[in-house]
Amino acid sequence: MARTIVSVTVVVVVIAAAAVLVTVVMLGGTASGTSCATPAPGAAQGLGALDAEQVRTVQVILSVADQRGLPPRASVIAVSTGIVESKLRNLDHGDRDSLGVFQQRPSQGWGTPAQVTNVVYAAGKFFDGLIALRGWESMPPGQAAQAVQRSGFPGRYAPEEGRAAAIVAEVRGQAGILPDPCVPSGVVDAPGAVGRALSQIGMPYCWGGGTTSGPTRGDGTSPPPCGPSTPGFDCSGLMLYAFAPGATLPRTSRMQYRTPGSTQVPVSQAQPGDLLFWANNTANAETIHHVALVVKPGELVEAPENGKTVRQRPYSLDSAGLMPSAVRVGA
Repeated sequence: MARTIVSVTVVVVVIAAAAVLVTVVMLGGTASGTSCATPAPGAAQGLGALDAEQVRTVQVILSVADQRGLPPRASVIAVSTGIVESKLRNLDHGDRDSLGVFQQRPSQGWGTPAQVTNVVYAAGKFFDGLIALRGWESMPPGQAAQAVQRSGFPGRYAPEEGRAAAIVAEVRGQAGILPDPCVPSGVVDAPGAVGRALSQIGMPYCWGGGTTSGPTRGDGTSPPPCGPSTPGFDCSGLMLYAFAPGATLPRTSRMQYRTPGSTQVPVSQAQPGDLLFWANNTANAETIHHVALVVKPGELVEAPENGKTVRQRPYSLDSAGLMPSAVRVGA
């Protein structure tokens, strides 16, 4: 990722009660599970040392954070990251294939070039990565930003914390209560997905088994009860079948954690139809090895492992290896 150091001098402006509210100008498109309207352009105004584009970027970040119910600390972390990465500008260039406010790289799974240069989407993906960090709320902001960005220059975020906090306070003060720019997009038929998964209880676990059409034998390596005449599912194959035909998920559990159009939510807020994930290292999504479907809070359905069958069972939030974020699949 490109790492641009920026010096943004924030001039604290006292906003009179009669000040004109600044409308958040969205850039269209989708943002990690949300759809956003596009108000008339040109509403954002400069503020102190920030020009209209930078103010608009901060407004979008604040509004996406508000829409997700995130605390102010999340906005400060995001804005400090935007200062470092792009000077709070939606760049169409960067180091290698880095793009946008957060210099997210399409080649690293952040989204398509069109998506990561949509500020709403980019902010949503940044927050996805942030809330996936266990204990992010108590991390130093610079450390949290680095954990999301995985920068080759990890020390650049922390020095911008104070500046970001001042910018957040000033932009929010000018805008008053920010209008909520995003409304939840249509989501898949969660009860239908749960019902389809539950309908397969008792089917064998078969490594590589399962498609959108139903159970298959997989790669043939799984022991009984899987076999030539008794096809079944592996964990991610069951999810493929559960969500068809409303949504097509990636094939593996690791890829399903980043299903396009999905939203990551704290696992404590998981609802029926959300996906739960287990990993060898919960701080590293690349180590995910299992996925299950929430039937109701505290209950899941899964294809567990070789030698077993699809089952419904309880789960607890302190389950070893449980990722801190669940995934809500978007339509």
